[in-house]
Amino acid sequence: MTPGSHTIPTILLRTDAAAREIIDVNDGIDRVMGDRDLYDRMLRRFRQDYMLRSTPIGNALAAGDRTLAHRMVHTLKGASGMIGARGLHGQTCALERAIRTTSGAEARELDRLEVELLKVMTLLEDMLEDHRAQLPTRALLDDTSMLAMLEGLLEDGDGAAIDLLEEAGPSLRIILGEDGYADVLACAGEFDFAGALARVRRRS
Repeated sequence: MTPGSHTIPTILLRTDAAAREIIDVNDGIDRVMGDRDLYDRMLRRFRQDYMLRSTPIGNALAAGDRTLAHRMVHTLKGASGMIGARGLHGQTCALERAIRTTSGAEARELDRLEVELLKVMTLLEDMLEDHRAQLPTRALLDDTSMLAMLEGLLEDGDGAAIDLLEEAGPSLRIILGEDGYADVLACAGEFDFAGALARVRRRS
């Protein structure tokens, strides 16, 4: 395939059953209320963040830092759920449970997670070959919708809130103000989702 040979965004074509088993694009777009540009950025951010796949989680477990491993798995759980990667999301739940309960199944569940994560990353390489300029235009989320999405993720303690804060930063800076946005992002970055939620609601 030669550069520029795409005429229709690949992301919109990946609706076959095999692809949906790995990443359900329609589910992912629905989760960001139809904002295709935001969804595109989240896919690209996911690919960038997980180029090393599960290696950092494995390193944390090998070092005996179960707290760090749990945080990384929780963040991956939120991110995978947000993009519609259901199989990977389910496996992160299994690994998170194994770490939390010290079940002894951590290595087995981590191996299974690596298989699911590799499927997602391989599909992303295919999906994101097209150019962002080819994506159709869409309406920006209004302030109420953006805040409702952010509040819902923070209320659930979902690590995808961090992705939303970073990917929708320009819009949220306007909605929350520079100081408010910085405070919310700092709390979320420390996994203090309750504190971040309180700051969002203080603004609204």
